[in-house]
Amino acid sequence: MNPTAPLALSALPDPTDRQAVFAFAMTFNGYEHFGSSEAALAAARERRRSSLVDVRNELFLAARASRHGDNGDYLERYRELLPVFQRLLAA
Repeated sequence: MNPTAPLALSALPDPTDRQAVFAFAMTFNGYEHFGSSEAALAAARERRRSSLVDVRNELFLAARASRHGDNGDYLERYRELLPVFQRLLAA
């Protein structure tokens, strides 16, 4: 999926659907977009949340960390980011 392509509100998965949230998180690759894992991580740590790229990158990295940590922490981050996604998509 093109990270700058329009998203619809309907594309946002239900926050209780682990698989759908993870699949959605993986539709953006912060490593590719920012050029390296270090750059993607630096951008996510800023928590700017002013663009879809910002929040998609933050979710992507949370999902990757959860995969490596074998936990579901990305779901909490998605619940935190969901209102931001909704606000950005409604604008």
